[in-house]
Amino acid sequence: MPRPRGARDADYDEKRQELLRRMTLRVMRRESARPSFRQLAEAASVSVPTLRYYFGGRSAVIAAILENYLRDGLDRLERIAAPTAPFEESIHDYGVSLLQGFRAPRQVKLGDVFAVAIAEGLLDAEIGPAALKFIVDPSVDTLQRRLRGHIASGEMLDVDTRAAALMLISPLLLAILHQDHMGGASCNPADLEAVVAEVCAAFVRAYRAAP
Repeated sequence: MPRPRGARDADYDEKRQELLRRMTLRVMRRESARPSFRQLAEAASVSVPTLRYYFGGRSAVIAAILENYLRDGLDRLERIAAPTAPFEESIHDYGVSLLQGFRAPRQVKLGDVFAVAIAEGLLDAEIGPAALKFIVDPSVDTLQRRLRGHIASGEMLDVDTRAAALMLISPLLLAILHQDHMGGASCNPADLEAVVAEVCAAFVRAYRAAP
């Protein structure tokens, strides 16, 4: 019996995941300028019409890659959400874990994911919301949960945790991208471990609750 018009193959989801895996490796290598839809199809070893069948267009491909990465990283985010120690130590632990997470030698590095998400989101209005939803905002939300734990314990001032989370993560993110993803390590080197320690110490001074 012929397949009804518009019906999906039985293994549609499995094929889509395999295409995502191949394209993720191509996108996150950042070997050249943003890959075109045709180049993404080549990376996935399928034709352009086939890729369009599974995703629709280039923006949808990038959004699916970012969503897939978030899904695979939910356990890591959950671990980061809980305070690990008293306030000062916990904030420093967070900064160190962010730096180590960005640099961890995985097949797809977190630092490359952030770099690609931000670049794609800034250059394509259709991808921007996906970059926020699947990469940037989950990181901010996770840090907010950690900060709320310190507020609940009386160690941290009772403030807007979203603003506070952005105050901490923004300089750390910029410093890491500056050094590791924009050539700063070569043309304007900085000691990232020292930067992390200084930023975290400044955050603690600003937000520590009075004894």
